[in-house]
Amino acid sequence: MILIGAAAAVLFLVLRSPDPTEPSVTVFPLPERYAGSYSNDWGAARVQGTHEGTDVFAPQGTPIRSVTAGTVSRAFGSGGKGWNNLGGYTVMIEASYDVGPIERGDRLYYAHMNGPTPLEPGDTVRAGQKIGSVGDTGQGPPGTRGKFEPHLHLGWYAGWGFLEPNRSEASSGAMNPYPLLRGIERDKPPQKEQSGDVE
Repeated sequence: MILIGAAAAVLFLVLRSPDPTEPSVTVFPLPERYAGSYSNDWGAARVQGTHEGTDVFAPQGTPIRSVTAGTVSRAFGSGGKGWNNLGGYTVMIEASYDVGPIERGDRLYYAHMNGPTPLEPGDTVRAGQKIGSVGDTGQGPPGTRGKFEPHLHLGWYAGWGFLEPNRSEASSGAMNPYPLLRGIERDKPPQKEQSGDVE
């Protein structure tokens, strides 16, 4: 039993070690002029219960960029083209490395996008790469729009979810992204979108 536990611990450390070839940077998910368009709305009352994210407001079509380098994975509860009845068009990116409070394996959830992302599960993205655009989709069956003001809902989930109770703030494994966004603003100015972005 001790041997199995030791092997699991070694495997955990190997899987969590940062990739030395990848720069450790974070990028604000919207253009710099929208950096002040959000508040700490974690836990606020919502249709589905309490809010597990931060809403960053911007006009429809504003580019959304990946906060960190990572791998695209299917968003929770999403079906074809990334549609989730609550979040509309969504994409989820699993962080490739540790940077600041983000740990390798953490998942960043981008919701209410204007349309489906052209990215597929398994695709890799760079920090700052365009992954979609701001919209007002969600809260209904596929194609539902206009039930709220256009914005990006950013969710942040611990890589090991409920198995990391010391990090997660909800039973879903969610953590409050507000301090993460404030830290990105404080520690370094938002970066410009990188070339080679998806359209």
